[in-house]
Amino acid sequence: MNTLVSVIIPNKNCLIYLPTALDSIWAQDITSIEVVFIDDGSTDASWQWICDQTKAHENIVAVKLDGVGCSTARNHAARIANGKYLAFLDADDYWYKDKLSEQLALLEENPSVGLCFTNYDHVTEDKKVVIDCFSYWPKFDSLINTDDHNSYIIADAAATVFAENVIGTSTVVVRRDLYLSVDGFDHNIKSASDWDLWMKLALKTQIGCIKTPLTAYLMRADSMTGNRVARLKAMESIINRYEDQVTPHAVNAAYARLDEGYGEYHRENGRVIFQ
Repeated sequence: MNTLVSVIIPNKNCLIYLPTALDSIWAQDITSIEVVFIDDGSTDASWQWICDQTKAHENIVAVKLDGVGCSTARNHAARIANGKYLAFLDADDYWYKDKLSEQLALLEENPSVGLCFTNYDHVTEDKKVVIDCFSYWPKFDSLINTDDHNSYIIADAAATVFAENVIGTSTVVVRRDLYLSVDGFDHNIKSASDWDLWMKLALKTQIGCIKTPLTAYLMRADSMTGNRVARLKAMESIINRYEDQVTPHAVNAAYARLDEGYGEYHRENGRVIFQ
């Protein structure tokens, strides 16, 4: 039987979070599912735990790499995956009930949609919700709430995603053949490579979203997104890469967001100039 969806989980020293992530996959009401773990040089007991899971579940695939980075790890998993669709789940995040079924329904009903994402909650270590993603982006929130349907197909996906990167990696389901056609994540980008991939895909396909938060994003102080300067510089390079392919309004919004990011960084570090 063909696999409908392959869930890709890159891991590096996230043993304490892995059981929650995996349990959230088993809680989905999808039976044709494969889990691909890519351990990228863990030094905790992650790899042994993952190997134990492969013995308990025949639909788990495990690969051991050595510090290649998330982008390369995800691309490797995509190449060996068997699913018609790829779903991404970071090791420290988890899904809510019915997440996959709602997205797959949208994708199956709309062949022109190549990628679907969901709203997601920012949660603390004790699973308290701080804010959902779409509420943080009021322009996007108002755009998608023009009707009462829970699913929405974005009219100008490239401009929308360029102006506001509302897509969380752990919320994405994408057609595997489409993902491979754009060569997946750019491993040369060390930060914000997710935004670069969404732009590559948005320029080739329609993008849909589910308005309800169906994913929990863990707010960790030691996460990769903690390197603010590297991410801001990567954002700037991505803006330069795509600004001639989207509307001027989207370009202005992206630069405004970049300036805001630099402003927040300098303010937090006490670098304020008074005139």
